[in-house]
Amino acid sequence: MEKFDTLVALVFSRLFSEFPEPVRLSPDPFLDDVINKDDEEGSFNFMEYFWHTTDWLVAEGYVRITLDCSSMSGKSYEVVLTQKGLQVLRKVPDSLGGNKSLGERLVEFSKNKGSEAVGTLVSLVINTANSAVGS
Repeated sequence: MEKFDTLVALVFSRLFSEFPEPVRLSPDPFLDDVINKDDEEGSFNFMEYFWHTTDWLVAEGYVRITLDCSSMSGKSYEVVLTQKGLQVLRKVPDSLGGNKSLGERLVEFSKNKGSEAVGTLVSLVINTANSAVGS
């Protein structure tokens, strides 16, 4: 789950920072931040893992594909946060204290990349979205 949490945090951070502009997603910019340099198997499978994660974010309604740029050379999407994704990332959780939103905290994480709190942040995003859907 650590790899998933890191990848989702970095994707959300990028989309939150660029909102409302669509962002072209591809695995390459995320590889070094998600996969340990010694993990040859992880590097080899990262492209597939990246697209499974992106497809999950689309299926769960966090992001929307605005343009499918896929071609014979590979998969490529331009995506933007949905209302659900933006609404969740703009939340300021009481449990973390302070006045920074989840999105702002993920942007900070993406700059530091060493925070162990990334799993907590991604869990809060997913749990906040799920509780909002149940309301």
